[in-house]
Amino acid sequence: MGTIKNLKIYGIDYGTRKCGIAFLKQDINIPLPKETIPSEKLLEYLVSLDLNHDDLIVFGLPISMSGRYSKQSFLSIDEAIKIKERIGCKIYFVDERLTTSSLYSEVKGQVSYKKVKRTKDQNSSVLILSNFIQSPGNAIALEEREVYNLKKDFSNYKDILIWDVPVNKEFENVSIFAKDPWIFWHYYKKGFESTTLISDLKDYYDLIITTKENREKIQVNIDYNELMCL
Repeated sequence: MGTIKNLKIYGIDYGTRKCGIAFLKQDINIPLPKETIPSEKLLEYLVSLDLNHDDLIVFGLPISMSGRYSKQSFLSIDEAIKIKERIGCKIYFVDERLTTSSLYSEVKGQVSYKKVKRTKDQNSSVLILSNFIQSPGNAIALEEREVYNLKKDFSNYKDILIWDVPVNKEFENVSIFAKDPWIFWHYYKKGFESTTLISDLKDYYDLIITTKENREKIQVNIDYNELMCL
């Protein structure tokens, strides 16, 4: 990902009503709380910061404790996509599971629960940004993916698995594995369910559709008759 020195870097805890915002204070390399704003004002606020294409915004990605994406995941990704399209800066996601509980654990016995709750959004954004600074390799970059238009007749296949690749075609008896946030967003807005868990998938598929890059990532415990690499 390269150096982050001299870049504007912000962390966002996105909610349906309000967003907590943190920033990286470069001279001490420490994330600090900035403010909490209404969610509908987030894009307008970020535009006012005059960010360029090299600056970074880090979103907390809501993930269930089981590891699945959800409606809240979609809403956060959807907002991030709008921001990237408008501003053009780099956007990353970090898993925000346990962010709030970690926050309460850190200040337990030092600050009252009510005071922590009042500033939860800002403090959560600080933890989100801190997680990114400490482990940038664990973050997922928001990148628009190529959507494939498949012309083949798939009616002879009983069970199909689409593995982390966006396609524009409706199937019957299909399972969708979508670990990439943009790919999950692509299917969710079309009304298709997907999963991030191998345990949700079947043991055997007549056909698996994926990309050449993802071929080696397919779990060896999933058997298949045919593999289509796009």
